[in-house]
Amino acid sequence: MSIKNYIFHILSSRTMDMLPIVYVAIQNDRIMARQRRRRQRRRPRVFRPRVSFADFTDAEVYQQFRLDRASILSLYEKLEVAIGAKTGRSHAVPGLTKMVSAIYYMANASFQHCIAERFGFSQPTFSRFFHEVVDELFKLCTQYISFPKTADAIRRTQAEFEQVAGMPKVIGLIDCTHVALVPPAADEYQYRNRKMFRSINVQVTVDSNNIITNVVAKYPGSTHDSFIFDNCALNCRLQSELYRDAFLLGDNGYKLLPWLMTPYLRPSTPKERRFNRAHRRTRSAIERTFGILKSRFRCLDFSGGAMLYKPPIVCKVIIVCCMFHNIATANRLEIDLATDLTEHIEHQGDVSAEPTNRAGQLRRRQVTEIYF
Repeated sequence: MSIKNYIFHILSSRTMDMLPIVYVAIQNDRIMARQRRRRQRRRPRVFRPRVSFADFTDAEVYQQFRLDRASILSLYEKLEVAIGAKTGRSHAVPGLTKMVSAIYYMANASFQHCIAERFGFSQPTFSRFFHEVVDELFKLCTQYISFPKTADAIRRTQAEFEQVAGMPKVIGLIDCTHVALVPPAADEYQYRNRKMFRSINVQVTVDSNNIITNVVAKYPGSTHDSFIFDNCALNCRLQSELYRDAFLLGDNGYKLLPWLMTPYLRPSTPKERRFNRAHRRTRSAIERTFGILKSRFRCLDFSGGAMLYKPPIVCKVIIVCCMFHNIATANRLEIDLATDLTEHIEHQGDVSAEPTNRAGQLRRRQVTEIYF
């Protein structure tokens, strides 16, 4: 007898004392039906063939990841305990595969499902471990991004800059660049920059060899370059006694300060024009650095698409890419500048009014009179 007929029989015979049994039968019937539906929907687990890092040739490694094999393996040695597979069961993703797939995203600005198919796992799997890998790589950045901290390092950096165009006392070049992202809807207006796309405004300082020495990546695109410098730790550090005989070079978007030299807005003497010429030639290194950085890691350029992660993870990705750039530059890995970058030359900053900082004016005048 079916459940329905049984219920009809019970109700029609008015045997109310049997209703609990009827309720249990109905519940059991529902549970069995639910289990049958689950079995029908359940799909067998599919294990895609994994791509091993050892299968890549050296040329393919550099083409796909923008780093050489030795550098990638050296980084993994430092992260193996943190990101390595915790078990050999259930087809766990190896730690090295996790790291190289994250680097692949930064180098190629690909979508998660494309990366997952490329390396042999699912898109949700990549989404789960990507943040973990970025967090662990971010912890290593201070080992590779370092501003000169000793008197010998400062003198060596100044000598290298002076060989470029005769500009003395230069400890670094400073400028900002924008990295596109899709911001939270509630704060969208804060991330809209003056070029009318949403971004993180990233402050970078470099030396004459295109090595990045300091990065500030935490301010939305609407923030002015000068505000970022005024509120960063580097500004305070340059005012210490160790750097009293050194300064940065910046464009006219920055305030003229004793530790930050900007060009003359209206040069009126031959010395001022020579100062501006040397200033421009020396500062070209930072524009070249931005071009190399965004050619290597296309996730940083708008032509590669806006990053779809939350701002905190985007900021970490930016700094990790700067670390990778320093590793590649130190190992003399060549890169052809991309021709489809959104900005071949980074923005020159909003030209400010004639600077009024008296100490900065005096310092710039002294450098101009003595050296030019």
